[in-house]
Amino acid sequence: MRDASGKYDQAAGDRYHGLRNRIGHTPGASLVAAVQARAADADNEEIVQLAELFSRETNGDDERARPFSEEALAVIGALAREWAERMLAGGDEKRWRVATIATMMSRAPSVAHLPLLKRMLDDNLHRYRAFREKAAASGWKDRDAVHEAQHPHMHEYQRAFLAINAPETAALMRAYLTDEHFGELAARVLAAQWFEANDPKDDKKFPIGVDFSRVEARRGARAADPAKTSSEAEAIFGAIDTLIVDGSSDAQLRLAVALGIVGSRLPHGQRDATIQKLISLAPRQVRAALLLSLVLAGEDIDIKLVADGIAETFEAAKKETWILTQSDAYQLRDWLRLLPFATPVTDLPAIVRGMPDAQRHPQMLEEMVRGLGSSSSDDAEDVTFKLAEDDTRLYQNHAWRATALSFGTISAARRLIDLTVSGALDGKSYDGWHWQRELGGLISEFSEIRAYVNDLLKDGPTTKQLAFLASAVAEDPGTEGILMLIDFEMKTGRSFMTWQSIQSAVTEHVPAENWEGAYNVVPVPAVELRRKLLAMTDSGGKDDPAARCLNLIDKLRDEYGAPESEPRHPDLASERPWPILTPDPDAEDGK
Repeated sequence: MRDASGKYDQAAGDRYHGLRNRIGHTPGASLVAAVQARAADADNEEIVQLAELFSRETNGDDERARPFSEEALAVIGALAREWAERMLAGGDEKRWRVATIATMMSRAPSVAHLPLLKRMLDDNLHRYRAFREKAAASGWKDRDAVHEAQHPHMHEYQRAFLAINAPETAALMRAYLTDEHFGELAARVLAAQWFEANDPKDDKKFPIGVDFSRVEARRGARAADPAKTSSEAEAIFGAIDTLIVDGSSDAQLRLAVALGIVGSRLPHGQRDATIQKLISLAPRQVRAALLLSLVLAGEDIDIKLVADGIAETFEAAKKETWILTQSDAYQLRDWLRLLPFATPVTDLPAIVRGMPDAQRHPQMLEEMVRGLGSSSSDDAEDVTFKLAEDDTRLYQNHAWRATALSFGTISAARRLIDLTVSGALDGKSYDGWHWQRELGGLISEFSEIRAYVNDLLKDGPTTKQLAFLASAVAEDPGTEGILMLIDFEMKTGRSFMTWQSIQSAVTEHVPAENWEGAYNVVPVPAVELRRKLLAMTDSGGKDDPAARCLNLIDKLRDEYGAPESEPRHPDLASERPWPILTPDPDAEDGK
């Protein structure tokens, strides 16, 4: 793609990328055969090109990954081992080229790769250290040495070890835990194996930020058996113990803290003294990551540690203003997200009140607020509402409302009803229709809340907020709600119900047996509702809400069927006619 002078040839470049794109869509068997035909005569530069054809990234999308048969994967693995031997034999091949073979091995994982991967990694580590020493000796002026020192090429090996999920891999990783440049990555491979074996998979979740949904379960498991540990954590903390002895270097202490961040996520038994030492050693932002690991493992952390970290962040921002103004103020957010899981959580509102107004903006607090919904503290609900009392901007924030709804308690539901009626939740920044549906779900879920709402509406929808509450009732009104809303319409002339309101009262959705996400609409008896509606009918015309409701029920019965226990006439004993027949206003001469 470059001419003799080194100038880039655009036409050749376009041709090259076009060919690579077409090869990217080649069937796996064809690609393997084509590469095999060229493998023996390829030099190291060509080997890298060929290896990369097997290592096409799919951004984690398995459905778009190239399918290779077991036989093809075996061939790819054999080629990778052969090429690794050839590159290592030279003794001076570029590290990035050797790392390319490690990536290729990750695409065709096999325990058979491990001995070669170890040799490749050891060679990389040896030469990487040499480049770092050379760069340091030159005062970081030797451009080639500095370039090599800036590119460790360790993650390619970690990726390969992650792909080979086997006991042999775990045993190999234990040997590298105290290595300054690969120890943390080795620990992450061990942790990944534990999570793969022990953590339930939830492919349907799309967590925003850190996923705290399993914290409560892990707190429960830790409380039930505080001494429970794992072989992976034992190995990691064993390495930590050797790194934090008196006389350890700064690099060893940094590695110990990094290992602590990984190991603390796993069941690790009682390690209080070690963990407290790691916390004392950790710089500010690394300390936040260590505390986060403890939270995710179900441990309690002292809220003073978090408050101190927040104070240190603001202090550092006095000199480095970018901390609060750039990169979404991530350093502050890293600390804020810990607050809902620290004890006592009741101190949280005071900590937030002590922050500058710019950092108390609802958007800055969103991840923290969402965390309150996953907090196991009995005070999390009170704290959530206290935050909004202190800063009413939160009432218009989606994250705050979602968290308040997530508690699923009668007390939270009543608070939200009261805030709605008071007008505190009014505002243009929130989707009123969506909130109406959420509120309707709360009202229908709790009989106590339904009774409370009915009492609030006993004098009718006399304010805008009460009218909104009436519309929320109409989301799933039930018999009592329909009769109340019909009465409102008769008195005010304003309709609050839709056909969905009626349908929810006279049918139910039954999940289909063999079709996920589908359901059948099944009729349910509504004898009492129809009887009372008939008693409320007047002329039966278009301005008669009770008759209109009865007619809609009849249409729903025609569409979905009627329960056997429900008579066709709502109330024969009343001697009132049904249906009420009215003259067709468009008819002429009675025809």
